[in-house]
Amino acid sequence: MRRVLLGLSCALATASCMPVMEGQDYNLEGQEVRLTFLHTSDIHSRLIPYDFAPLRTDQDLGLIPEAGPFGGATRMGALLKRERERGERVMHLDSGDCFQGAPIFNLNTGEVEFRFLSQARLDAAVVGNHEFDAGALNFTQRARESATFPLLAANYQWSDWRQVGSNQTALETQPYTIRNIKGVRVGVIGMANISSLNSIVEGGNSLQATPLEQNEVVRAYVDLLRPVTDLIVIVSHLGLTEDQDVIQGYEAYYEYGRVKDFISRAKEPWQVLEWFGPEGDAKSVVRLLIPGVSGVDVVFGGHLHVVLNPPQLLTDPSGRKVVLTHSGAFAKYVGRLDLVVKMPDQLGKGEGGEVLSQDYRVFPLDALWCDDAMRRYRNDPNVFWEPGQFLNAPGVRDMIKTCRDQEDRQTTQLLQPYIIGMDFKLQLTNIFSYAPRDVQRRNNSSGGDSPLGNIAADSMRKRRRVEAEMALTNSLGIRDNLYAGVISQESMFNVFPFENTINIMYLSGKEMQEMFNFVAERSSERGCVSQAQISGGRFTMDCAQVQLNDLRITCETAKRGEDCPKENREGHAPWQCVEDESSAAGEGRCYANPGTDIEINGKPLDPNGTYKIAVNDYIAKGGSGFSVLKRNTTRIETGISLRDSLIGYMQSFCTCEDVLAGKETSKTGTRCGTLVNGKWTVSDQIVGYCLSAKSFKAELTAEIGSCKCGDLLSRGFDPTGCNAGDDVTTPQAAQDACIAAKRVDDENCTCQDLNPDTGTFPATCKVPPELDTPAAARAYCAPASGPFTGRCSCRDVLAGSNPVCGTVTPQLRSFCENPTATSIADAVEDGRIGRRVK
Repeated sequence: MRRVLLGLSCALATASCMPVMEGQDYNLEGQEVRLTFLHTSDIHSRLIPYDFAPLRTDQDLGLIPEAGPFGGATRMGALLKRERERGERVMHLDSGDCFQGAPIFNLNTGEVEFRFLSQARLDAAVVGNHEFDAGALNFTQRARESATFPLLAANYQWSDWRQVGSNQTALETQPYTIRNIKGVRVGVIGMANISSLNSIVEGGNSLQATPLEQNEVVRAYVDLLRPVTDLIVIVSHLGLTEDQDVIQGYEAYYEYGRVKDFISRAKEPWQVLEWFGPEGDAKSVVRLLIPGVSGVDVVFGGHLHVVLNPPQLLTDPSGRKVVLTHSGAFAKYVGRLDLVVKMPDQLGKGEGGEVLSQDYRVFPLDALWCDDAMRRYRNDPNVFWEPGQFLNAPGVRDMIKTCRDQEDRQTTQLLQPYIIGMDFKLQLTNIFSYAPRDVQRRNNSSGGDSPLGNIAADSMRKRRRVEAEMALTNSLGIRDNLYAGVISQESMFNVFPFENTINIMYLSGKEMQEMFNFVAERSSERGCVSQAQISGGRFTMDCAQVQLNDLRITCETAKRGEDCPKENREGHAPWQCVEDESSAAGEGRCYANPGTDIEINGKPLDPNGTYKIAVNDYIAKGGSGFSVLKRNTTRIETGISLRDSLIGYMQSFCTCEDVLAGKETSKTGTRCGTLVNGKWTVSDQIVGYCLSAKSFKAELTAEIGSCKCGDLLSRGFDPTGCNAGDDVTTPQAAQDACIAAKRVDDENCTCQDLNPDTGTFPATCKVPPELDTPAAARAYCAPASGPFTGRCSCRDVLAGSNPVCGTVTPQLRSFCENPTATSIADAVEDGRIGRRVK
């Protein structure tokens, strides 16, 4: 339930006095002026370019899959400067959540993010929910020391900063700011997030803030600012639906006694739609329509990580059009909104300007961020590109280098000491596994368990000193996929950016049922997509039953559910008649458990049993609504990081050497492959990758005279320094000789012995089983590009010829020289979480 604005007069009284506006005098009466807004949002500490696989929606917005890595502050800083120079009247606004999401935050807790935005001349930012991830005191300190721009939160009423123990956040935030942009007075109201902040209502209100009802807050500040501004914009971290609700209104439920003043007022009253209880009774609940707000010109939103291109045009209660735009997340985009504003004929009359037209575009931040022509060339719908082909097109690699040279050097200097600190303390370039394919954090087919969620939960349950019967973690705590290529320490910070740890708890069978019911109910609200990942158990989310429970069908408690509907109950849990506080004595409502078919380690859930489970500390304390865990008093903090747990677990996976040798387990005893229909199976894709990795390694270790082919490759097949023979005088000749010299067995056979017509080796060769077919033999003896590292092939890494590879670290070179010795990230969906939607 959204909070009611009961203390707005107090909030306005404690707000900053009307600021003095900078700038010289401009006479713009009656003129049409162009005003440009640059918009960023949800940067989430992605100040350093990072790898990911762009979705179709990202590609439709212009992001080029081959032009990774993506994002980064040096590109964003350069683009912001470029766009400022292209406009006469320019403002830069940010919609919050610049904190949390990359290891640079884990070490520096927001200092560098605020310093970067200050250096980029940000005009104002709203406070996001992740700004408090390291605590309100940390936010206050970082704002005081590193932020030179206003931080806005009009819908928080802070506790008295003069009290003992205050976090003093009230001193570092303000409800609004006014900027004079060459004669155009712009009022900016900040609307901070409420829906994702447990600290407002959990843990004794550690944020020390009271949330205020959003529409009344905006209404009050619009009334305050309209007489002294020409344009009013909202910079918001509420979320897309809430942004729309501010302008268009929304329905809510309140006790009548709390809101009767708003219902009875003459101007813009709240409208009663339905009574629950006697009319006029102060304790009766009413369904209300809270009217939208008139007088806002533009809303810049965030929180949901979406891009609105084109922007939405909302209609406020007065009939005026309001522009609503969101500009994405993770430093992938910068939005630019150009307005033509008709200035009032008489300034100072409180009329405000009128937005005549708007034009929006979004700038993707990839390796070709500086060149629109090359982007149009890549995204031409009449041209089809094979995977990887675009990088070899004329001029592409040269333009990537040109864009790199245009990145903002001032930002580079800012980041350099932080990057060095991360390399020293976190060893982000360490490689501990390899993924032949993306390991997805979401289940895109059935909405149940996901490949990454499964191994994350498995790592928690099986961790030494934990050894639980079952593990459960919230799906939203897994923040990114593991992408095809090498998996480094940095990859794991993207997956688990939060410093969550494993907690051990002991739950009764009844509490376990309640926990699974909650997962099903929460998942039902989100399209029946599982909001938890589990290990050591199986269950079904009966989302159809959740909807039936929500109907609140009345029953007599004495009949214990026998009077509940009998039709179409096959597969559903039995009805119960549970007490309902809103019903008369003896009446209840029909309810059935939506968490069904629960098994723990292959056995049905025992209602009278006790289970040792592993969960993360966030949900153990009630985060994401897990009140059943919050009530439990058995919580044991292990101090084991979820990130470290998953890294250790994946390091124990089988290598290609294990797979190709036919071993059932790795050296640590972990089974090779995945359990499919009760049988451990290594997929054909894994075997195929391992064969190609073995082929590439064999090519590198092949000898031509006194030269090793790996040495020739790293020198561009230049035989200088060793004797490769008189015939090896060109790179192509060296490559051909290296392929022919690849060994097939441990004795005397090489690829030179392969019969190209039949694809077979002589009978004297001891051909391993994986090469006993012509197709496999020919593939083995073909030129090998080596494993894909995430940006380029291992051949490019060792040759140093492809700028897309980026910085080649010693760890990456070591992997490419011996790819078969690294553990393989093998994970699949195995149906441990089912769902029912009918």
